[in-house]
Amino acid sequence: MHPVVVLLLLALLCTVGPYALGLTAAVGACVAFCVGMAEFATAAFAGFTPHGPIGHLRIAPPQPSDTGPDPAYRSYYAGPVLLDYRKVLAQTYRRMWARVVRDEADDPVVRPAPPMVERVWDWREDTVLPGLLAVPAAVAAVAGLVGGALAAAALVAFTSLVFLALLVVLVTGALLTAGGARLLEFGVLFLRGITLECPACHERVTRPIYRCDAPGCGAAHRKLVPGTAGVLRRTCRCHRVLPTLLALGKNRLSAQCGACRHELPEKGLSAPTVHITVVAGPKAGKSVFMHSAVSRLRLRDEGFEFADPRAKESFERNVELGVHLDPSRALKTATVKPRAYNVFVGRGRARRLLYLYDPAGEHVASVDHLADAQFLAFTKGVVFIVDPFSLRQVRADTDRAVLGRVSASHTAPKEVLERFVEALVERGSARRDNRIGIPVALVLTKCDGLLDPAGAAHPCAGLGAAPRAERDRAIRSWLTANGQHDVLSSLDNHFAAVSCFAVSYRDAVEVGGQHDTVNDDPAAPLRWLLDRKEEG
Repeated sequence: MHPVVVLLLLALLCTVGPYALGLTAAVGACVAFCVGMAEFATAAFAGFTPHGPIGHLRIAPPQPSDTGPDPAYRSYYAGPVLLDYRKVLAQTYRRMWARVVRDEADDPVVRPAPPMVERVWDWREDTVLPGLLAVPAAVAAVAGLVGGALAAAALVAFTSLVFLALLVVLVTGALLTAGGARLLEFGVLFLRGITLECPACHERVTRPIYRCDAPGCGAAHRKLVPGTAGVLRRTCRCHRVLPTLLALGKNRLSAQCGACRHELPEKGLSAPTVHITVVAGPKAGKSVFMHSAVSRLRLRDEGFEFADPRAKESFERNVELGVHLDPSRALKTATVKPRAYNVFVGRGRARRLLYLYDPAGEHVASVDHLADAQFLAFTKGVVFIVDPFSLRQVRADTDRAVLGRVSASHTAPKEVLERFVEALVERGSARRDNRIGIPVALVLTKCDGLLDPAGAAHPCAGLGAAPRAERDRAIRSWLTANGQHDVLSSLDNHFAAVSCFAVSYRDAVEVGGQHDTVNDDPAAPLRWLLDRKEEG
């Protein structure tokens, strides 16, 4: 190149060059900065999209097992969101550096376009400009690109720190909310006295096993509570969303006992439970009384609802058999471990889940069997059945045809009561004053047989629809007159409260009477026990 030209170029470079090089560096910095922010935005949208890949999050549900964690997806906001945050940052810096400064791709075949710095430096060799101009311009552009990339990286770092702080607050808040929701639900159950017991093994269930209600799934969730799998709801392995709180409908799921895997009452933990044991000797009329009482509760339409499909099937089977017309058709109580008969009664805050235990008369005949009965630990009321025709004096005054029709029991009420009291004392139910703090409803069954004018008198004859206290006194007087003073004294001495009732299977549909003699509603003993429970 001619020396004159060189001198002119040097003069131009000295006068205009600093401005041109500065502009070149500024443009390069702006381009690199914009590229960096674009990569950050692209990575953020791709990383936090709901339909993005989840393999790196480790939230897939585990395989179903009897001891492992529940088959549910881990909640995104209980930690995995931080993994997405880390992935977004790593991808942003990697792609920004690759596009602007240096590409670390190992495979030259699939290598994308060369980075901007490399392309600028290659331009230095390919341009028609003389090297005296091309080299400073390339250096300025490279410096601008690197500076812009560093500025973008710094802004991304600052923004990410703020975002990280928000994410940490979000994750911590989610975990604290989960813990708070669990404590709140537990507190509500405790204050309302709501518990859940297995109708089969009679153990208290503190953590039911809930089954997914999706067709074809039925996965067991042993810890369906707010936690890392979800605060208010969780997602089962089949993608069905399940509530984690009772207030959101968890009690509508099918639940099982964790000890024996038997089905628990439907809508369990939605109302306080009341356990009532029906006690009597063989053939005293327990099963018929149970059917009549449940029938009346159902017909009164006071929030009645079956909580157990088996209880509903048993009731409907007795209806088909015509037990309300002929008590001899009633299904005999099995002598195996009794299963609770579960129904809901009442509305609103007065709603209760009723556990009715109907141990077979043969079961009651053994103190050892009664002492081993776990359900006695939860009993809050007792229905003590007395067959009036099991009393010697009543049998003597009753026509044989009537005795044959009523199928009289041959077990004395006093024997049954003594064994039952002994079993309760062995289980530690008695207080220091040797009184048992539960109410007892003494129920005279088969009172339709006492309406025969030629036989023993009805205890409520001539009373009509008298008040409860007057009917109680009349039945007590009748029992005393028929040699059961010891039974009444034992009941009054051992239990917190005692009231006497006279019922008949004929009143299972509608409570009627004969002239001025009216039986008690078969549901009255249960309602009285529920009222006493509320007073207690």
